[in-house]
Amino acid sequence: MHRPRIREGFPGQRLVVLPPQIISHALRLPVCGLLFPTHIGGFNQAKYHFVERRHGTAQHILIICLAGVGSCRLGAKTWRLEKGHGIVLPPETYHRYQADQEQPWTILWVHFVGCAAPAFATALSVTLTEPRFWIGDLALVIDAFEETYRYVLSGYTDRDLLGLSTSLGHLLGLCRIHQKLPGLRRRMAEDRILRSIRYMRENLSRPITLKDCAHSAGWSEAHFSLIFRRQTNLAPMRYLTRLKIHRACELLKTTDLSIQEVAREIGFEDQFYFSRLFHRHLRMAPTSYRREFSLTALSALPNR
Repeated sequence: MHRPRIREGFPGQRLVVLPPQIISHALRLPVCGLLFPTHIGGFNQAKYHFVERRHGTAQHILIICLAGVGSCRLGAKTWRLEKGHGIVLPPETYHRYQADQEQPWTILWVHFVGCAAPAFATALSVTLTEPRFWIGDLALVIDAFEETYRYVLSGYTDRDLLGLSTSLGHLLGLCRIHQKLPGLRRRMAEDRILRSIRYMRENLSRPITLKDCAHSAGWSEAHFSLIFRRQTNLAPMRYLTRLKIHRACELLKTTDLSIQEVAREIGFEDQFYFSRLFHRHLRMAPTSYRREFSLTALSALPNR
């Protein structure tokens, strides 16, 4: 019996294709030119999903499997994808991917371009011979995808496009940080690093130290710092600071907490130190960020 082949049109699907003129404009902007999405979406239990491109696409494609089973053929080899698997398909290369007939997959996906797109793909340690990887903490990656998708829907001002570009970079960065690679020793090391990152996230409201983070991983401070930097390309305390700044951004956008209260929520008693740190990272004061990006401010903008 002939099996149907469906490219899109699934119940409850999400799919956005950015207008070509918007993509062209974004790629001329300083930050967006490094990395920018062109298509983004998600399919739930996509029965009979089938896509084949003889000459590939002009973009890299990231596919993340949330449930079910699918397969992807790249060149002459086929990879099975299950929950937690991700795969990056390079541009201008034959590929075919499809849902399993008995357990059709649920996937998130994004096409992306930019002069730094190949570097982001390389950072995920994917190659033509091994394009598949496994994500250890899927929930965080899903949250990052949802943030990127929200920016796609928010509008096409330069501010929106910058948010879209940086949120996509955050998504790809989390895929790398929470990626599980082969090898027992490496997997054990990555599990400890993930444990320390989880500890950081759970304790953003208090002033934790490098010693605390190293203890959560079960290592000495020196060894922890070495392995952490090797896995994330950042020193542990710098990574912690970025987590705090990201949390502060969320609070500024979604709550009415005062600047002092936001500072305390991320472990700083001195709101002026927090404000200087925030400005150093984002080149704007917390109050300016709130005016620009809070949900209240955005809802007051005219419809575009």
